[in-house]
Formats: sequence, structure tokens, C-alpha cells
Amino acid sequence: MDTATAYVTVISIFVAESAALLRLWLRLRWRSEHELMRRQYLAHVTEMVAADGRLELDEQQSEGGRLRMSVSCAAAGQETSS
Repeated sequence: MDTATAYVTVISIFVAESAALLRLWLRLRWRSEHELMRRQYLAHVTEMVAADGRLELDEQQSEGGRLRMSVSCAAAGQETSS
């Protein structure tokens, strides 16, 4: 194997590994931003419950997940019936 072939082989391996690492980093970045938006959305929903005292939510998400939530708040000393 001559020197040029060795250089090309090493560079191709380096580029392939770097591309794979970049892909993983971009996916992790997208996932963390997605989770941050979801957390902000749930915080907003929680604030709505605090204002009205009751919330029912049934949401189908684009990636196939489903979120069902029924929340009710009662003042101290009161009981809720389901």
C-alpha cells in the first residue's frame, strides 16, 4: 500500500466517524430542544389548572405518543369525587 492510499484511508475513516458524531450531536440537540418545549407547554398547562382548578387533556402527538391528563384541584379541606 502506497502513502497516498494510506492517507485516503485514514482521512475517509476520520470523515466517516466525524459525520456520525455530528449526526448524534445534532439529534441530541434537537431532542433536548423538543423536551424543553414540551416542559414549557406542561408548565403552561399547570398554570391553567391553578387558575381554574380543573383540566382535562387528551392529546395525540406527531411521533405517536399520547398524553391523557385529568387534573382537578380542591381547596384545603374539600374532597373531590371521581
